[in-house]
Amino acid sequence: MAEPFVVLDPTLEVEAAKVEHAPRVVEVKRIGLLDNGKQNSEKVLKMVAAKVAEAYPGAQITYYRKPGAYRPAPPALLDQVAAENDVALVGTGD
Repeated sequence: MAEPFVVLDPTLEVEAAKVEHAPRVVEVKRIGLLDNGKQNSEKVLKMVAAKVAEAYPGAQITYYRKPGAYRPAPPALLDQVAAENDVALVGTGD
């Protein structure tokens, strides 16, 4: 007896709840850059840091790094980044 031929349809309509944007920060004094741990993320973040420094002269830029690229950032690290900065950016690189 022949096995049935199964066709899978990868399309899916998903209804997602509308999420409001975070309020814009008016004055930026402390900027956190979180490296996700991938191979070139540090290079990407250094380029971003140079552009950010031009746009926000005098802002303090602090680098953070996840312990590994394929694991979520520990909650304690995210809490630290949030507590120590006005704005945070996450960099990814491959």
